Amino acid sequence: MRTGPPWYSPFAIPGVDSLANLGEHFVHAEDVRRAQQGWAPRELPADLDAELWRTMCSRGGMVFRRCPVGVVLATPDGRRHVVKDGSPAATLTGAPGELVLYAFGRGAHALVELTGEDDAVARVRDLNLGV
Repeated sequence: MRTGPPWYSPFAIPGVDSLANLGEHFVHAEDVRRAQQGWAPRELPADLDAELWRTMCSRGGMVFRRCPVGVVLATPDGRRHVVKDGSPAATLTGAPGELVLYAFGRGAHALVELTGEDDAVARVRDLNLGV
């Protein structure tokens, strides 16, 4: 009988397991979708969009921790979150799902815009973000 993770595991904290796995499951589903010819971006349900944004806000600092410049995440609807303080800084703009794809090393297939000073943009673009 499965009883779940042991009490000392961080995954025993309510919500941690789903938070940790949401991004990974989303990325793998998008990998399959985007491997098809003629794929098109899809509009996500509002609750999934919100959860993916929360995932990026909470895990973004870890994802971009080795970045030598600041990193700001932004969405087309105006949400912004600084995940790495620094100057200069680059801003990564896209829907939350697209930001998750970028953070998981799928930058070539993520529909995002990277803006800021040329050096900052280049340093973010050159990061090895594969999970």
